[in-house]
Amino acid sequence: IEQIQIGSDGNVHKNSPFAITQTHLIMSIFFMFVTTAFVANVIVRDDESGFGPMVKSTRVTKFDYLFARFLGAFLAAALAFAVVPLAMWIGSFMPWVDSESLGPNYLSAYAFAYFVMALPNILLTSAIFFAVATMTRSMIYSYVGVVVFLVLYIVFNSVIRTQPDFREWAGYVEPFGIGAFATVTRYWTATESNTLTPPLTGMLIANRLIWMGVSLAVLGFAYGRFSFSERGVSKRKLKRLARREAKLAATPPMLVDTLPPVR
Repeated sequence: IEQIQIGSDGNVHKNSPFAITQTHLIMSIFFMFVTTAFVANVIVRDDESGFGPMVKSTRVTKFDYLFARFLGAFLAAALAFAVVPLAMWIGSFMPWVDSESLGPNYLSAYAFAYFVMALPNILLTSAIFFAVATMTRSMIYSYVGVVVFLVLYIVFNSVIRTQPDFREWAGYVEPFGIGAFATVTRYWTATESNTLTPPLTGMLIANRLIWMGVSLAVLGFAYGRFSFSERGVSKRKLKRLARREAKLAATPPMLVDTLPPVR
């Protein structure tokens, strides 16, 4: 649809560094649903298939089990998102695309957009919904968490738009880096947007470091909350079962010959 565009406007090329970065940022938001499918499934699947108790009965530690699962799911999600820059690069060579709306392909622009902007976003959403999955052990609740997170993010952006005084502050606390990128490139000319990527200084690097730190903190929280035992078997329940078994063991058995004959 011609009216719907992401990344380019006016004299800004469709494959400019500005357009490439903006497209990566927008796509990383919608990619949350794909990310959740990867990171939540590795936890829920073990419980549903019965493979989890088998792994937990081996010498595998809680740290090895949890973070190996997360790392594998995160790498799978990162690899899947690599389709975005690949599709943009291939699309720039398609014959139906107006050549006047395109410029040269800068490899550095794709690398910046993917590794600096998109990958930390994938790490953040992977960590958040991995933590949700470890606590709920449910795919449904994990996707509910995605919807709630997305709604809160939309509300946050709506409030920021109505309060221009908050833009500077929002550049640091907006989780996907869109606010920081918009602030850094707000007064760029078309020529700068077509040839430059923003330097990793000031607000932009601060935003990326802040939310990477949040990602690690969320993973630490998930590790602390994760129980490396069968779900639902608490210490209190185990003690209650032990008392019941002890009580049954102390009860004398009923002798068969004391029962009335069956007629």
